Amino acid sequence: MNDSKTAKITSAISYWEVLISLKQFQHTRKFGETNPMDEQSLLDDFSEKEPSESSKPQKESKKAPKKQRKEPVTALDEEAIALATEDNEYEYGDDYEDEDLVSSLDIGEREAPDELPPSYLLSIDYAGDAGKAILKLYNPEDEKLYFWFDNTGHQPYCYTDYTPQEIQRIGSIIKHRGFVNAKSETLHDLLRDQDRQMTKILATDPLSIGGRSDSIREYLKRNDENHAWEARIRYHNSYTYDTKFVPGLVYKIEDGDLVPSPPPLDDTTLEGFEKTLQEEGLDRILDEYAPMFFIEVPDIRRLAVDIEVYTPVSNRIPDASAAEYPVTAIGLSDNEGNEKCFVLRRDRIQPGEKRDDYPDDLQLVYFENEVEMLIEAFKVIDDYPVVLTFVGDAFDLNYLYHRAKRLRIDMQKYCPIHLGREIALLDGGIHVDLYRFLKNPSIQSYALSGAYDRNNLETIAQGLLGVGKLELSDEISDLSYYELAHYCWRDANITLRITTFQDDLVMRLIILLMRISRLSMEDLTRYYISTWIQSLFRQEHRTRECLIPRKDEIEEMKENVAHTEAVIKDKRFKGAIVIEPVAGVHFNATVLDFASLYPSIMKRYNISYETVDCPHVECRTAGDNRVPETDHWICKKRRGMISQVIGFFRDTRVKWFKPKSRTDETPEKRRNWYTVVEKALKVFVNAAYGVTGAQHFELFCMPAAESVTAYGRDAIIRTKEKAESMGVKVLYGDTDSVFLDNPSPEQQRELVRWSKEELGIDLEVEKTYKYVALSERKKNYIGVYQSGHVDVKGLTGKKRNTPAFVQEAFRDMLDVLSEVENPAGFEEAKDEIREIVNCVIDRLEGKAEEYSPEDLAFRVQMTKSINDYGKTTPQHVRAAMMLRDAGYEVSSGTIIEYIKTKDEEGVMPVQLAKDTAYWLDQEKYIDTLRSVFEQVLDSVGLDFEELLGFTTLDQFF
Repeated sequence: MNDSKTAKITSAISYWEVLISLKQFQHTRKFGETNPMDEQSLLDDFSEKEPSESSKPQKESKKAPKKQRKEPVTALDEEAIALATEDNEYEYGDDYEDEDLVSSLDIGEREAPDELPPSYLLSIDYAGDAGKAILKLYNPEDEKLYFWFDNTGHQPYCYTDYTPQEIQRIGSIIKHRGFVNAKSETLHDLLRDQDRQMTKILATDPLSIGGRSDSIREYLKRNDENHAWEARIRYHNSYTYDTKFVPGLVYKIEDGDLVPSPPPLDDTTLEGFEKTLQEEGLDRILDEYAPMFFIEVPDIRRLAVDIEVYTPVSNRIPDASAAEYPVTAIGLSDNEGNEKCFVLRRDRIQPGEKRDDYPDDLQLVYFENEVEMLIEAFKVIDDYPVVLTFVGDAFDLNYLYHRAKRLRIDMQKYCPIHLGREIALLDGGIHVDLYRFLKNPSIQSYALSGAYDRNNLETIAQGLLGVGKLELSDEISDLSYYELAHYCWRDANITLRITTFQDDLVMRLIILLMRISRLSMEDLTRYYISTWIQSLFRQEHRTRECLIPRKDEIEEMKENVAHTEAVIKDKRFKGAIVIEPVAGVHFNATVLDFASLYPSIMKRYNISYETVDCPHVECRTAGDNRVPETDHWICKKRRGMISQVIGFFRDTRVKWFKPKSRTDETPEKRRNWYTVVEKALKVFVNAAYGVTGAQHFELFCMPAAESVTAYGRDAIIRTKEKAESMGVKVLYGDTDSVFLDNPSPEQQRELVRWSKEELGIDLEVEKTYKYVALSERKKNYIGVYQSGHVDVKGLTGKKRNTPAFVQEAFRDMLDVLSEVENPAGFEEAKDEIREIVNCVIDRLEGKAEEYSPEDLAFRVQMTKSINDYGKTTPQHVRAAMMLRDAGYEVSSGTIIEYIKTKDEEGVMPVQLAKDTAYWLDQEKYIDTLRSVFEQVLDSVGLDFEELLGFTTLDQFF
């Protein structure tokens, strides 16, 4: 997808042009077989063509800069587009239960057969017209998507503590248009550890339960008391939990019924797995999760789509909801080798030349008018079970939908897209916006190992694939057809390849995460980890026939005041401990790490919302189950739900999938699948405490969250004491790891053994540095491996808003430090670093080749429009105002690039600096260089001012 989504058109198609310029077009079966369009059928599909776009250039400010051609053209990235078009993330929380996933079958109607061979369940929606759940299943045999409508009679519902008789006396409920019935049901209340008689209120449709001001849920509020439970669960999720249909698993349709159809699994493997993980109370969990972990995922037929859009102003993000400007290119790339780009012919645009790297198999298809191109694109999109985009919710599919409406295309007949709240869905397929999925911090950090640090297609592609977007020779608006098609298609192809690299890692990961979280593909790829874990535990409650507690109920039952005092501002209780660093350079430092410390603690000490400060008198008075530093106690009578499930995930990963995914004894194909499972479990395990300990989480419990960190601090402190008793110096400690000064292998093994036996937590030798350089600042160090690779912790030299020249100098400095082999080597390193610093300063002062404005630029993104900043005008906003006054379009999401100057404004946008004389504020740039370098130099005992020509260094040697 073009980051700025721009393309130029200098003449528009009038209504009369439609009559004379329609051309027949056929494309292969792989991209959806269609009959040639005739003129009359197209004209019947819309009654009025929108007014033609004016081809006259807009008035330009006298200050508008001249067009530059010297540097390669760069465009706004997808983050800018997403920020400009979206209001918030897809973490709606409890107050969001509108049914976005409401299918309409008027477009691209799929078969709903009475018989279907084993197929993979990809989605569970709510079909509003049918008034029931609709499930979408992918048949790997014919690579098509099929529908199944619920025939179980399942209905929306909520619970209340009113009796059925009391409900009969509430007229607003029994006379409600959607009220069906109220019946008594017994559920187990985990908070009170007792059975509880509840009333189940059933309704005809989800909005009768909740989502409107006159919903039944609202009538269950009396005198500021809430008498409704489980009334904020979206219906298609509630349906999933009750029917136990697991998204991502295999089902078949027999005589109209949907039944599980798991493929045969290797008995020897399952027996070994169950034997490895077996412990008391895990039988049901093992039986339930084994199919999720061992049933592999097929190569799902899918298409990636990207569009380019004309805009009359460079740097403008087109408004998808207005869709004022024509779509000029649509890139299409699928996992069957079909590569196409639809291109709209325009006046004064030439075919151009194919670049050397132009794909031989890329087919360019020309269209004389936009209406025909969009209709053909819709037919292609509708032919695929899964469609991939990058920022498709906010832009690509969103724009196509609104553009089709603006062009008066018959939406019911041709457009397979429908829009929900900040989401674009497909009536006959499933839309995956990879921007949303890859932006997820849990995926970025845990599953994909931090391979990228920005959420745009260029950075992600470079990090995962080692390739980037096409570098342009000109403005998007002026590109030849070949270059435009190449650029547009390449974005689509990169989007596809993100799901195919490493044996379909990302696509298989999505399916596996769907299984664990019980979320459909549309939800899984858009929600963050807190929603995944919330869904997981809602399913656990339903499976165990337990009442899902309300957040306010947990707060009322449990003490909501912390027993420990938070060190960090705005935190409600004391967090992790940090052992003060021993400043200086330490050779042969070894780092020991507690494997998944907080999840291990949750399992080891039975921590869950219902087990900490449980209602049992005998537990409260036991004495041997007290939490360190607090007065909390842990239940001794039952196993906590969160403790058991997260502990099971942790053990499954550590004891089975992690080791077996890294040994040649496992066959390669199975090893690749085990890698996917290991990464999926890592996501859930590592995020478990962060989510359950977050105050907004549905099952947040203050005593439980506080207990986890208390046991964590206790583990670190006791480990430090044990190491020192063995004669090993502890250099530093942070949350779940300790840095040891040159411990022997025997000492390392003894600490590992001691931790497992005494703490019940696995301690691992994580890494050994050639040397680690610690500063007096916490969470701030560099570690250099024997290979020369450098770990950088807490340093700003790598941040994206740091000017390029500082980042380059920072990398050069790290290269120098990576070559140091012993204490004496720092004297030589000091001279080399001094040379780096002096070279930078010479260029800043004009004594050597000057830096370009791009090298000097600070890059800050506008998070709102200029006018919304009010009286506060940060530097990037001042630069944005200058751009606006010069005729540039600036909106929320625009990345402002500016240099710091020594004049009244103090800033100069890069675009204007190219043609304007400016007085660079050298002091501020040296301050920036100093602030970045000092973080590293401080840790290795070097002084920035010394590098400029002062004193010598020996303080650490």
